[in-house]
Amino acid sequence: MVTVDAPVINFRIPTFTREGFRSWLLCGAEGRYLNANELVVTNLNLTVFSGDAANGVEYVFLSPTAVARPNDGQVRGPGVLRLIATEFEAIGEDWLYEHRQKKISLHRNVRVVFHAPLKSLF
Repeated sequence: MVTVDAPVINFRIPTFTREGFRSWLLCGAEGRYLNANELVVTNLNLTVFSGDAANGVEYVFLSPTAVARPNDGQVRGPGVLRLIATEFEAIGEDWLYEHRQKKISLHRNVRVVFHAPLKSLF
């Protein structure tokens, strides 16, 4: 018997560019489909790649709970997000990542730490 709301445990959903390079890897401890294009993820670990032959990691997103829309390239969450990049780390709440635009929005309690020198602020 198949149950529609049965969770997917310890899953990985990779996506690729048209050229066959890795675009992102969505992982979670548990996922539950809300509908055909929405997945509630527990312990989200989303790795965003450069999308080219270099296969470099651009960002890593970590969040206890998120809603992913893989077909639309969006991931969002009302709670905490930790974003790790080479030159900075950010933490905040009420967030949205739009993969096609490579746009990250953090709306509350945002803190950013830069790992690169700031040459000038003005």
